[in-house]
Amino acid sequence: MGDVVVRLLVVGLVVAGALGLSRLSRPWQDSAHPPLQIPPGELPAGVVLFTSPDCDQCVLARTALKRAEIAYREVTWELEAGRFERYGVQGVPLLAHLDESGAQTYLAAGVPTRRALRVLGRT
Repeated sequence: MGDVVVRLLVVGLVVAGALGLSRLSRPWQDSAHPPLQIPPGELPAGVVLFTSPDCDQCVLARTALKRAEIAYREVTWELEAGRFERYGVQGVPLLAHLDESGAQTYLAAGVPTRRALRVLGRT
């Protein structure tokens, strides 16, 4: 019985370690979403959050950005559906960072992680 418990603990530690390493080694571009096609000058430089009014995850993303005191421009499906189509937005919430030239320097789908908030807070 004791041998089984030890084996289970070892397996659990290995799995936990692997999950921890995978989170640390995630690339800065943390998204399976293809790059957006935003024409230069169409949106101001900075953080952009693409949302939809009926999206619970969007509320969480908005709250995370506000708590981290990160200024952002929100593009909402209900008000700006044309932008979603032109830019190639495939899901919400979608978080992007645009530099002064309009180039994407960050793109992530879903609620921003603590790591993403730290990175975006420095931009």
